[in-house]
Amino acid sequence: MKISYMSLGCKVNLYESVAIINDFVNNGFELAEFDDICEVYLINTCTVTQTSDSKSKKMIRQAIKRNKDAIICVMGCFAQLNSNDVCNIQGVNIVCGTSNRTLILPTVLKMLETNDRTLVNLTQSYNEICYYEDLSLDHYDHKTRGFVKIQDGCENFCSYCAIPYSRGRFRSRDSLSVIKEIQLLSDRGMKEIVLTGINTGAYGKDNNSSLSMLLEDIIKNVSNLGRLRISSIEATEITIELLEVMKKYSNHFCMHLHIPVQGGSDEILKKMNRKYDIKYYRNKLALIRSYFPLINITADVMVGFNGETDELFAKAYDFIDSCKYGETHIFPYSPRPNTLAYLESKKIKFKDAVADYKKKTRVNDLLVLNEINGLEYRKNFIDKNVEVIVEKIENGFAFGHSSNYLEVKFKAIKAKENDLVNVIITKAGYPISEGVEKDVIE
Repeated sequence: MKISYMSLGCKVNLYESVAIINDFVNNGFELAEFDDICEVYLINTCTVTQTSDSKSKKMIRQAIKRNKDAIICVMGCFAQLNSNDVCNIQGVNIVCGTSNRTLILPTVLKMLETNDRTLVNLTQSYNEICYYEDLSLDHYDHKTRGFVKIQDGCENFCSYCAIPYSRGRFRSRDSLSVIKEIQLLSDRGMKEIVLTGINTGAYGKDNNSSLSMLLEDIIKNVSNLGRLRISSIEATEITIELLEVMKKYSNHFCMHLHIPVQGGSDEILKKMNRKYDIKYYRNKLALIRSYFPLINITADVMVGFNGETDELFAKAYDFIDSCKYGETHIFPYSPRPNTLAYLESKKIKFKDAVADYKKKTRVNDLLVLNEINGLEYRKNFIDKNVEVIVEKIENGFAFGHSSNYLEVKFKAIKAKENDLVNVIITKAGYPISEGVEKDVIE
């Protein structure tokens, strides 16, 4: 019995997909490629942008077309916000949004046993999702980097974002469950653990804990622990306590923080309902660099938000340049129905909307800046040693990422996949720098 999956969007979705697939494999199913003919397909959807919505629907229809007799399971944020529409797609059998994922396996087994493919909709309203659903996993198909979900939900309600309505309120995973899973992955040879969540830095707000406390618990209680990386964190959630823990256990922490900025001017940040202004964000970067001068700080940047004039974009450009990011993920604003920004713009008949051609031009301008600043950051490491986890070897060359998330290529002498290798950087490049293998770390 074959199962395959397609996970769209964020690393949380990927974690949840792998956790569910683990359950199927542990119950005798064979994991296959998504374009194979399978008895069961799992599609984990995304709704961050209009493109995400379209791709989610496309993947659902592809699975249905591939095998009309297969059981089609659809979950994730697009399914949560559009469960009725997904249910109306002929050929879909199970819909569960962002909760009740633990019911997918027993529901599939029942359908296979009874041959009854009547649609089952397990979706709850987002305001009914009030507990953390522990979707623990016991392995990844690769050994290099493992994502461990520690938190779900978001209550920031940024005006452009639909995710709080698809994921519900803050819920933190029990620390003992987190530690148990990391221990299992570490015992199976995982060299790097990436802690992820919908709002990762909010961990503990609902249970009198904090991210810094969890990190210290992980380090103290997990043997054979490799590197720890925080997937993404808001500037407002980076505390002195967090930085002190990272400094105290710097041998375990990746020197990389991804801190979304989204807007580059106070005017746009306020319209976005972000929880900081430019001065606050700039000061937070300075604080972080006072602890770790060469840390790689990366960010998400949105262009073309409602009301972003040429003057405000110029402000944003200058601010982003001043941040000296190691890398930026740049994307155009995509209106999301029923979000505050969409409804406010609709009232004035979208007169504040930025034309698509301007969005495209601004994205391209920032992509050029990203390459310039990305290369400048990487030049800091010429002739320096970085520790690289080998992710693949092709034509005699090893490729992997360093602690500070530099992608590095070097000739593999003794290095094998999943080895931790000391590499001397010989040439800075963006996105790939080059180096020479020094030694493999035992």
